[in-house]
Order: sequence, then structure tokens, then C-alpha cells
Amino acid sequence: MKRIKPLIKTLATFPKILIAIVLLLLVHTACAQTSKKPNVVFILIDDFGWNDVGYNGSTFYETPNLDKLSKEFMRFDRCYTPSPMCSPTRVSIITGKNPARHGVTQWLPGRADWPGKPASAQKVLCPAPKVQGISNDETTLAEALQSVGYDTGFFGKWHMGKFKKTGGPAAHGFSTQQAVIEENSCSMFYPFRGRKYFPNAKAGDNFTDLLTQSAIEFIDKKRSEPFFLYLSHFAMHAPIASKKDELEKFTEKAKKLPKLSEEERKINDPYAHQPYNSRQDSPDYAGELATLDENIGKLVKHLKNIGQFENTIIIITGDNGGRTAFFHSPPTAVMPLRGGKTFNFDGGLRTPLLIHWPGVTKFGMHNETAVTSTDFYPTILEMVGQPLLPKQHQDGVSLVPLIKGGDLVSRKLYWHFPHYQGEGSYPTSAMLDGEYKLIVDYHQGDVLLYNVFKDIGETNNLAKSMPDKVLEMQKDLSKYLKSTNAVIPKANPNYINH
Repeated sequence: MKRIKPLIKTLATFPKILIAIVLLLLVHTACAQTSKKPNVVFILIDDFGWNDVGYNGSTFYETPNLDKLSKEFMRFDRCYTPSPMCSPTRVSIITGKNPARHGVTQWLPGRADWPGKPASAQKVLCPAPKVQGISNDETTLAEALQSVGYDTGFFGKWHMGKFKKTGGPAAHGFSTQQAVIEENSCSMFYPFRGRKYFPNAKAGDNFTDLLTQSAIEFIDKKRSEPFFLYLSHFAMHAPIASKKDELEKFTEKAKKLPKLSEEERKINDPYAHQPYNSRQDSPDYAGELATLDENIGKLVKHLKNIGQFENTIIIITGDNGGRTAFFHSPPTAVMPLRGGKTFNFDGGLRTPLLIHWPGVTKFGMHNETAVTSTDFYPTILEMVGQPLLPKQHQDGVSLVPLIKGGDLVSRKLYWHFPHYQGEGSYPTSAMLDGEYKLIVDYHQGDVLLYNVFKDIGETNNLAKSMPDKVLEMQKDLSKYLKSTNAVIPKANPNYINH
């Protein structure tokens, strides 16, 4: 429309009928440009702790690009993942259904026992994963967008079932795929555990760098249709490894931290079978995170440079909370939250969430409403002007009202993670009802109740002082689990009380 006014004087010498035709054509072109479907970039970070970013309080890690985007984009302070574990959340994101409903409740292929313990040492015997991969009966978010003309691309970690069983991204709505990690078979540097994710990779190459560059090449592809880019980073999953310069920088920074005793460093939680980390101080972890942050900034900057930023929806989030256990690789810490990856405490469920919606989100917007990853499916559909698919994304709601400054209808959130994990967690189910969160611990036989608004660290168990609330929420949770045919851990007849 801005081009029209400068042309008026020039057109004044033309016959009136010709002027009218030219103006109509210009208006039609302008309207066509503004009505074009927006592109969508969905960036998923592995094991991304809520407190892993500077804007949420981290002082040891440095995330300048994400901190800047937290002001430019809309920031959601209470984003919950549908599971404290990767595979269940990934299937939930792409299907809009909770793990108890789609059946993938464990990492894949997963295990059913307590790591390092014989069956006789377990109080309950967790079932093996009910489903070993995403079902072909699901209409994924990618398929929904592909059906309305989107060019779809998947880059990075899949982990939603073995390719032989699920077909991988290509069988679930993605026309382009590259560097697809079937499970956790990767590392940060070449040779990437022997996998040929990038044919031209060489010694010293970093996976996050190459993955981002491949995603940018997909963005730059000549096309007439809009694109949906699903960029699934392997960072920050173990094995953690940093570039040399970043490692040196954060090693020096770590030397300036106060010394911690062994007792101060490790948190021994009565609801964990091994301790977890109390402080962010790993130079390797900080260095890898710095590289990830740099690459996210690079991709967003590229969209701006090519003039696509104002026509691209961008969502940045994680698949579960940060991994806090001293297990295989340097951990992060999620204080003041409790727990971490695999725990149904908030430390395992809360992750950063930033959303950019051109023409709608504005500088400095943030919201503290509890939202969850199953919401992305209906949110993206509404953002791009498509009807919702409520029979598909049954456990998600569109966040468009929140993004436009309104409210969501009050709802409850549910979790079901019936497994022992090496990170220290026991099998649990949980639910959030307003400010109250209930956790049913199947191993301990306990019920925990917290006010997560007033008690962010979930330290004050209100179960004994609020029995009526516990009973109300227990009935609600039990009803939900029954409605989804959730597999509940059963007593182990071989258990020996040592």
C-alpha cells in the first residue's frame, strides 16, 4: 500500500479508467501479500532447564541471544512439558495428546526396572512402555500443515520410535529431513558417534553449528508456498561437550565461584534414589549452551536479514526440565525448582518458552498462566488461519487468546510417568489445579500437595493440613488416568523389604 501514494502524480496524466485499473491491481497485490500464510519455525531444545537461561536467573551460564529474544518475543514464565522425559513430550507436541493418552510414557525403547537394582529390591514393578513409537493413526501437526500447502522440514533429534517401526519424519508429514537422530545416538563433535549426519563433516565440526546451517539452507530454498521448520536440537542432552574457547572461558569463570563441600553440592531428596546437583558450575555445560544460544541468534538474525522475520512465527522451548543428576555427563541445576529431568516436580516439567507472532506479539510481553506443550498444535493452526482439530489435539488448547492479551478458560494439567529412572526419580502421576499441585508417588506410597505459586521449590507438603483438597484432586487424577487407559504401576510380588 505504501507504493500507491508516490504513483498518484505520475498516474494523473493517464485516462481515469486506466488509473482505476492500475490502483485496483496494486491494492490486490498488497492484500495478497498481507494474506499470505506465515512461515513457522519450531525450535525444540533437549533437556532445557527453566533456569538454564539468564533471563530466568542463571548467572553462571551466558545466553545473550535468548535473553534478548525474551524481550522481543512473548515470554511464558510457566510452561510445563507433558512429561519430564524426552520421547513422551516429543510425541505429545506433534500429536497434541498427553503421554497417558498416546501411550508413549517412557524414553524409547526405554526400560521397565530400577537402574542398578534387581527386581527384588523394588517396591513396585513399573510396566514396560505401552507403546514403542508414535502411531501411524495420528494426524501430526506436520501433516495438518502439509495438507494446507506448507513445505515441511524436520532437522535433528526424532526419538519418537525406531525408523523401522514409525518410518521417521518422512512418514509423519515431513517432506524434507536431515541429520535425523533416531534415538540418542549422537555427540556434539565429529564423528558424531560414527553416524553420517552430515556427508561433508570433518574433524572439529560441531553438530549444533551444522544443524543450524542445514536449517538455514531449508529456509532459503526457493518456494512459492510457506514453510514449517521443525528444528530439534540434540543439545543439551548428554554427552555434554564444549568448544575449546568456550571451555577455557567458563573454566576461568568457575574458578571464581565459592567452593562447595560434597554435602553442599549434592541434594539428597527423600523422593529420589540418588542425589542431584545444587549449582550450575560445569564449564562444559556452559560452553555447549553458549554455542546453542549463538546458533539460535544466528537463525533469527538470518530471518531478519532475508526479510522473512515479519512473516514467520517462531516458537522456542524444551522437551523437559534440565538433567540435574550426576549421571553419565555434567549436569545442570534447576534451583530454586525441585528435582529435574524425569521428576514430576517442577524442575523436571518447567522449561523456557518464547513465542514470536508477527504483528501480534510486542516487545516486553510476558505471561504467567500455566501452559503446556500440547498447546502448540492448536495454537499454530489458529495462528496460520486454519480450523482446529479438537479430536486430534485433545489435551491442548490454543494460546491465541493469551497472546492477544486475554485469558484462557481455567483448566487442569495432568502428568503420568510410571517409571524408575537413573536420574533418581520414582514412578509418579501428578496434576495441577490452579495454584495446587498433587503428586502421587507409587514407590513411596505417598501423596504430596504443594502450592506452587507460594512454594516454587515444592518444599512444604500440605497433604496432611489439606486432606479435603487432596481427596478432591486424587479423585480427579484417578478419573483422568482411567479415561486415558493409563498403565498404573503394580505391586511387585518379589519385593523384599531389606
